[in-house]
Amino acid sequence: MDGRPGLATILAVQSFKGGTGKSTVCANLAVTLARLGKRVAVIDLDLEGPGLHVIFGVSDGEIKATINDVLHGPIPIRDAVLDLTPRLGIESGCLLFCPAGHRLEEILKMVDTGFNLSRFKAVLYTLATEFHLDYLLIDSHPGIEKYTILSMAVCDVVVLLSRVDHQDMFGSGVMNEVASQLRKPVVLILNMIPSSVGEKESKKIGQKIASLFNLQVLTALPFNSDVFENLSRGVFVLEHQKDPLTRRFTELAENMIGIIEQAVEGGENFDNKSTPQSVG
Repeated sequence: MDGRPGLATILAVQSFKGGTGKSTVCANLAVTLARLGKRVAVIDLDLEGPGLHVIFGVSDGEIKATINDVLHGPIPIRDAVLDLTPRLGIESGCLLFCPAGHRLEEILKMVDTGFNLSRFKAVLYTLATEFHLDYLLIDSHPGIEKYTILSMAVCDVVVLLSRVDHQDMFGSGVMNEVASQLRKPVVLILNMIPSSVGEKESKKIGQKIASLFNLQVLTALPFNSDVFENLSRGVFVLEHQKDPLTRRFTELAENMIGIIEQAVEGGENFDNKSTPQSVG
């Protein structure tokens, strides 16, 4: 954990397949961390299908520059940073957002030219130090591709999203192996657990997966029709503050903070060889 830029903890939020709710969980986790008093930034690195700007309600007119612009040229990262703290009513912490370019020509340019690891690391370091971040979340494109590997390479922890179907489980095993090769610890969030699966059963599923892949399962989030019907517009934990799922996000964030801070204080680099656990 000593190599994280500016002492911020970098979380690479990833999934093997699309449709796992990765970006929704990323946005809600970031907001929850900020509401717990942390200084948080989120980068939309899903360069082929960006969508966090929709969840956060950011319009084109508010965007002066994107992470695409920063990675391609001399534009400083501060020009691409939007402070969402006031609009989201966050009182004790801070939430910053770096959007990705979502116009077709921006997407095609990034796919064609890409960016390099050293530039990416420098950008993250500047962002973390200039804004005194505690946590930096990177929302990557699903699957295993160049940007996924790059975000894994620079992160401290891979936060892997998966549903409990067989294809997702297979893919999560592949993602976990890639992270292991890069010597990056992985924590798993099971998402969209069917309503027919009770809490005790979902915990058992989590324990089996933790043992199978030798990783930590942070939580199992139930399928929520309100999230689905919201069509990725708005931040659930802000719009449904009394919902049980919001409480689960708070527990998830607190568990993650505890695990990471314990590792930092103990001088540990908790890895996939540590004792697997299932939390919550």
